[in-house]
Amino acid sequence: MLHKITFQYFFLSLLFILFSSNISQSQCPGCQINLPTGLVEDTIYLDAVPSGTFGMAYSEDVSFRLPKTTTPVAANDSTIQGGITLDEIKILYISNLPPGLQWETDEDVYYPADETDGCVKLCGTPLVSGTFELDIVLEVKVAFLTQESTFKRTIEILPNTTVNDGFTMTNNSGCGELTVSFQNNVPSNGNNGYSYEWNFGNGNTSSNENPSDQTYSTPGTYPVEYQAVIDTSGYILTKIRVIESDCADIFGGAPDIYLDIIDPNGNSTVTPSIDNTDPPVEFNFNIPLIDGNYTLVVKDEDGGLGGTDDECDFYSFNKLSDGILINGSSSVELTILHPVDTIQTIDSVYLYPLPDQPELSYEIPLTWCEGEIIFFNSSYSTGNQWMFNGAPINGATESFYQALETGFYSVVYTNEFGCFAESEVVEIILNALPPSPVFNDLNNNLGLVVSSDLPADYSLQWYYENTILPGETEPVYCMNQTGNYTLEIIDNATGCSNTYSSDETFNPEYNCGALGIEDLSEGSLKIYPNPFQENINVQFSLNENFDFKINVIDLLGRRVELDSRTGFGGDFSQSYYFTDWNPGVYLLEIDFGDDRIYQKIVLQK
Repeated sequence: MLHKITFQYFFLSLLFILFSSNISQSQCPGCQINLPTGLVEDTIYLDAVPSGTFGMAYSEDVSFRLPKTTTPVAANDSTIQGGITLDEIKILYISNLPPGLQWETDEDVYYPADETDGCVKLCGTPLVSGTFELDIVLEVKVAFLTQESTFKRTIEILPNTTVNDGFTMTNNSGCGELTVSFQNNVPSNGNNGYSYEWNFGNGNTSSNENPSDQTYSTPGTYPVEYQAVIDTSGYILTKIRVIESDCADIFGGAPDIYLDIIDPNGNSTVTPSIDNTDPPVEFNFNIPLIDGNYTLVVKDEDGGLGGTDDECDFYSFNKLSDGILINGSSSVELTILHPVDTIQTIDSVYLYPLPDQPELSYEIPLTWCEGEIIFFNSSYSTGNQWMFNGAPINGATESFYQALETGFYSVVYTNEFGCFAESEVVEIILNALPPSPVFNDLNNNLGLVVSSDLPADYSLQWYYENTILPGETEPVYCMNQTGNYTLEIIDNATGCSNTYSSDETFNPEYNCGALGIEDLSEGSLKIYPNPFQENINVQFSLNENFDFKINVIDLLGRRVELDSRTGFGGDFSQSYYFTDWNPGVYLLEIDFGDDRIYQKIVLQK
């Protein structure tokens, strides 16, 4: 005998194998199974499932291996009996996939005894970012036991991004209204010398390194202008060119010129001399300049009195003194560089219009019962996707849809920009039909078999050969001819109906329509109250003495004797109690031997 399996744990172990549907999604054909080598035969395995990105094409294959038996599950749960063969795993559906994604598996139903490896392809273009909680439903058959379970799993669709030299935008395209985040790709890291200018295209500007999120609410294209100025190198003295100088060799030769540069702190930088060269002469440097005044002295190495060098020319300069300095007849040219890096980029935010909400129309019938059809119509002729219980209905993309089951229905319209709007959600409740009103034949009395499944409030109608029998609306019908009889039951709360038909043969030995004894005083038979709750009264008068019995017969033909009299004549009056009886329809029989009288009675509680 099959032991009870903890199916919740078992299904949970199979949860990772559920990205598929028994409804083939033709938009995503051709997944490829690619499992790692070395997997044991009877195991549970699933590849990792990548995240998607809003607005970007997505196509991924996910491979899996199903277990052949309950053994892989029993290894983790001692309450599960191992070694039971799994007969069939049927993927029912996944609901709440991100709009824009479709799916298709390589098989609709898996038979683990013959095949355990499978795959699913997820594809499409996600139209919404966020984390989606999926409802995943599957059915597993083990021997004669079948169970359906629903589980939840999440899939993440990341916001779209655009990256350029200056900045990265997140969520830069969408529908209706966007809130865009900006990341500066040229960070200062806390250093001085950086400045920024932003123009977001929506009327807002900023000079912050990392600006706040920006909201766009009117459809259009918004150019975002960015400028980063990087001024971190300061001022650098790279060259001094001595154009004219008072330096001269006392022996009539060319001077040996060198420079002495004294910074604002009194520190001196002396260059090597350029011997026997008349100006112009150049000296190259890489001296970072600080704030304050510098002194530049042009010297001749060997022309001084007493053996010292001649100080020929004097100049004062600072970091902004790029260019020519003049002192009398002497002059020098300073080259001071101020390296500044400017990065300018333009990117765009794209905001598309949301479509108007589609209008869902349908005809409201007098009653909605199982088996009826409801036709929905969308106000859009194209771009529709019909939804059932929040999940897309495979292939339902026309302007109309035919609903066949209880649930929540809506239609999603997607415009040419990929923007969508959903109609109102309509709950359709197809009421259950009442059970078929089975009846039995008891001595030409056709009687409804009353059960607990019958509606609390119902009405009946009898038919003969599919023709209504006017006025015959009681649980018992006295037939007087052979033929096909039909009983219709109507649930008065919902208006839904059901029928039961049977070919019946009339038995001439019984005449359930007559009193059955001529000596019963005319009009004296009274059975009341009817329907009754606990006790019922039987009264009649006899002109002569008779032997008789009073019996109660249920609609399965079972007979219980209530009373028995011998040689009784005159007036008869008796109450009978039904305290322990079940509610229902019964026949009360007064049996005079050769003649019988039948009366339908109804016990209510």
